[in-house]
Amino acid sequence: MKEIKKILIFIFVVFTLQLKAQDFPYHYFTHIDPFVNNPSMAALNYKLTTNISSYNLWAGGFKPLNDFIISFAISPGFVKNEKNRYYDSRYALGTVYQHEVIGPTSFDVLQLIYAYHIPLTPSTLLSLGVNASAEHLAIDINSLHPLDGDDPRLLSGNDNSFLFDGGFGATVSGKDFKISFSAFNLAPGVFRFKNASAEEIPEYRKYFLTGNYKIRFSEVFYLQPEITLRNTRYNKPGFDLVSMFDLNLLLVGTGYRSESTIFIFVQVPLKDFVLTYTSENPLNSNHMIGNGHTFSLGWRF
Repeated sequence: MKEIKKILIFIFVVFTLQLKAQDFPYHYFTHIDPFVNNPSMAALNYKLTTNISSYNLWAGGFKPLNDFIISFAISPGFVKNEKNRYYDSRYALGTVYQHEVIGPTSFDVLQLIYAYHIPLTPSTLLSLGVNASAEHLAIDINSLHPLDGDDPRLLSGNDNSFLFDGGFGATVSGKDFKISFSAFNLAPGVFRFKNASAEEIPEYRKYFLTGNYKIRFSEVFYLQPEITLRNTRYNKPGFDLVSMFDLNLLLVGTGYRSESTIFIFVQVPLKDFVLTYTSENPLNSNHMIGNGHTFSLGWRF
């Protein structure tokens, strides 16, 4: 019975790997940290930001998926000169590290980012950003024990593959609105493993187009609807619809993803820190095998 269970786990991993390695869940984090999928937003609204987010898929007492993201962005000149205003020209540097574990596989992405913010009017900024990225995919088949150890479709031991790539982003923002576009994996490659029997896993270009607008009820309270359009590995469009309501001491939001998922989140500001919890709730049984939970802690200066 144990061997049959392990074979089923392996089949699950193989099919899921094709999805997750190519569709890394940027969209699980972008309602918390939009900088993750658009380099032009590095230090856009603050002098310095750092954020740690963890996404876990819980199913029947175990966690088949575990993702986390760490981001950091700073506007060095803006920090040094206190007289600079938000709408002055300035540059920003940033980095994003993303890690995912699913069964015997792990996927890592490191972005190095440069952005420049240019005032178009006294209340509008044009932000441009580029990133260089390194991606690492590893598979440890030693953690599984199939019935037929000589199956040529399986890897033996540990296998690793790297890709190097880049992307860009652009954002136009004002006091109450933001429109942004970004593209990743501009020169998509293929993960090739050292073992000749390993299947090659291709990467593809990722596009994100986002717009939001704040409907202000006062200087403190506002409602902000937002939509993000994105492509998927299935050559069909994906999207996220989000509505955020700021209650001053608390920000609550809800949204719908094209993967037939409703998510609800709460942000609690603690001086310069922001604590966020998100619950992902699939509407059908095809969305993996459980509910997702995201925990995030950010610092803004």
